[in-house]
Amino acid sequence: MKGNWVKGMEDDGVSEAIGFILIFTIVVLGITIVTLYGYPLLQKSQIGSDERIMEQNMITLQNDLKILTFSNVPYRDTTMGISGGSIFVLDSAETAEDDHYFNVSFNNGTGPETKTFRLGALRFISSQGQAAISVENGAVVKRYQDAEGSTMVADPRWFYDDTYDTLVLFFTEIKADRAMSGDGVANIQMSMLDPPKVVADVPYGAHRTVTIEYSPDDTFDYSTAWKNYLTGPTIVDGGFTEIGNNMYQFTEVSRLVIKKYTVTIERV
Repeated sequence: MKGNWVKGMEDDGVSEAIGFILIFTIVVLGITIVTLYGYPLLQKSQIGSDERIMEQNMITLQNDLKILTFSNVPYRDTTMGISGGSIFVLDSAETAEDDHYFNVSFNNGTGPETKTFRLGALRFISSQGQAAISVENGAVVKRYQDAEGSTMVADPRWFYDDTYDTLVLFFTEIKADRAMSGDGVANIQMSMLDPPKVVADVPYGAHRTVTIEYSPDDTFDYSTAWKNYLTGPTIVDGGFTEIGNNMYQFTEVSRLVIKKYTVTIERV
C-alpha cells in the first residue's frame, strides 16, 4: 500500500511537470509568432496609416498654396500633426544647387525662348517607411527612397483650353530665409505679399510647339510622377509627347500664358 501511494505521488508530480512544460512551450511559441509575424504587420500597418495621414496633410498644404496664389489672400496659417517623420522646407535656392528645375521652351512670336523655374518644396520624410512626400510646383508627389518610380498624389493647376488652343502654366516658388523643419505638431505659416509675375503671355497665332523639361533632384526623383502627369490625359487629350529623357512636347498651342507665384514659408 505504501509503495503504491508513493508511486502515485511521483506520477502526479511528473504529470504536473509535463503539463507546465507544455503550457510554457505554447506560451513561448505564441510570443515568438506574435513577435516574428504579428509585430511587423502591426508596424507596417502603422507606417501605412502615418503615410496616408501625411498625404492628406500635404494636400491641405497644397490647398493653402492655392488659396494664397489664386484667391489674393496674403497669409495662411495651418496647424497639423506630423505622423511618423518630419517636414522640411526647401528654399528654391537650395533646389537650384541640386540642379532641380523646370524648363519651358517656346516660340514667343519673334524667335525661340526658354524660361527656367527653380521652385523649392515642402517635403515630408518618413522616419521608418522611407517615404518622401513633397509639395512641388503646386503638385503633391510621393516616392520611396529605396525604390524606383514615384506617383502624383494631387495634380498642379495647369490647363489647356482646346476651344482656343490656350495653354496656361502656373509655377509656384517656395522661399524661406532659413532652414526649417518640424515634427509632432507643426504650425506652418506662409505668405504671398508680391503679386504674381507674368513670365510669358504669347498672343494668339499659328500653332506653336511648347516643350517642358523636368530636371529632378538626384535624391528625390519624381520623374515618373511628372511623366505620367504630362503624358496622360489630365491636361490635354492624348497628353504631351515624350521626346527625350524628362522632355515633353505639345504642338497644338495657339496662345501660351505662364505665371509665377512666390510663396514665403515664415515658420514651421
